Amino acid sequence: MLLGMFWAISPSVYKHLADIGMPVSHTVAISGLVVGILMLAIVLARSGPGSIDKRVVVYGFGCAVLINVPFSINLVLAAHVPPTELSIIITLSPFFAFLVSSVMRHEKPSGRRLAAICFGFTSTLVLILSREGTISGRISWPLVAALLIPLLYSFYNTFAARAWPKGADTIQAGAFESLWSGLIAIPFLLWFAPFSNPATPALHDYWALGLLCLIWVVERLVYFSLITQKGAVYTVQATYVSTPAAVIIAGVFFGGATDYWLWVSLALLMVALYLNNTGAARKPQIA
Repeated sequence: MLLGMFWAISPSVYKHLADIGMPVSHTVAISGLVVGILMLAIVLARSGPGSIDKRVVVYGFGCAVLINVPFSINLVLAAHVPPTELSIIITLSPFFAFLVSSVMRHEKPSGRRLAAICFGFTSTLVLILSREGTISGRISWPLVAALLIPLLYSFYNTFAARAWPKGADTIQAGAFESLWSGLIAIPFLLWFAPFSNPATPALHDYWALGLLCLIWVVERLVYFSLITQKGAVYTVQATYVSTPAAVIIAGVFFGGATDYWLWVSLALLMVALYLNNTGAARKPQIA
């Protein structure tokens, strides 16, 4: 429940950051460095400097490169796509991940998974076609572009699973992924949005980034605790909380909760998640 609520709050925080004009490079660099440093401090306090696994340092870099792209697109589109709709789009990640794994022949297609994909994409189709102006030909291209986010996250998830260093410490992995994410973003920050830029938000506006960092540190600790003690199948149940909660939270703060087509799309997505995360579909069918 706690993990699901952390995931649910994020889209609304992204929207707030977009509304106050927070540069994407600031969000990625500051959050990555702060979260990485705090998690690395936990690792050092628990096990000492000698426990650092060099394989994880390299692995973290690969993860950071792949996650920064969809995360940055997410932050950019948060200014153009309502957070209620963005929440639904992002939750399509498991279905894109299955498609990517199937194409790469890491998993065999199953009837239940294919049904989940059909429900998931029907959910998106309902969302896009029900937007104002679509019938007359004015498609919301930012909403269509948002489909890149779950697609690119699926490549990240595939790499994260396939390249995982056997026996590695999960907290270290999270720490170095975050650190590299922040370091990679620094050149973009200095070139495109230096702090000397007059458009830089006021110092008090950075409280949202502080909240985001706190959420992510606790979320990472909760996530890694669940993933190591209960497994991925158990942990992924957090999406049953995060998806409707994200829509409700965003609807309360930014409007759109009275759009019944949004709830039809959400209902279809919940069916898709149920099919994807239960029964024989819970376990990957290795090709």
